[in-house]
Amino acid sequence: MNRTVSKVICLLLLCSQMANATELDKQLVLDAKHFLTAYLNYTNTRNIDLLKLYSDDATIKVTVITLDRATKVTDFSGQAWKRLLRESWYSGQPAVEPVELHNVSIQDNKTNLEVSAQRYSQTRCYWDNNYKVTFAKNETGKYQITNETLYIDHKNQCQIPDTMTINQNIKINQIQQP
Repeated sequence: MNRTVSKVICLLLLCSQMANATELDKQLVLDAKHFLTAYLNYTNTRNIDLLKLYSDDATIKVTVITLDRATKVTDFSGQAWKRLLRESWYSGQPAVEPVELHNVSIQDNKTNLEVSAQRYSQTRCYWDNNYKVTFAKNETGKYQITNETLYIDHKNQCQIPDTMTINQNIKINQIQQP
């Protein structure tokens, strides 16, 4: 496992500013951390096991800004999304890129966990400020993504960094129920 992924996992698991434990159930917070850790680990290492985190019935909305700056919005079913990712993996062109999540917020809606965050692409250096992912337990009791909203910008916006150190600091803010 590379150093960045290790940092991400450690910070997710050790984040002490995670929650006022009285607001969200501690087990729910741990479940969210573990799920997001697996998601980031699979994404950042371009591991095909990422596909098992998606429900076949999921809804994935992807907004893509092409190189010529056109905007294209596409909705995928979980099955279609997994098929697209699988095809890209086997063609040698993984469709996922290493990312960081910042300003993570989580809301428990009794049947699922809704997460919103700012998602940063480490490969092309752009921000997805409206990233959202919802996950819920399936019939076997494992969490799977049921809904995801992504923004992808194909234009590389990276500048040569001063250092190669990536600081990953994830803090989950709770959304209080009315």
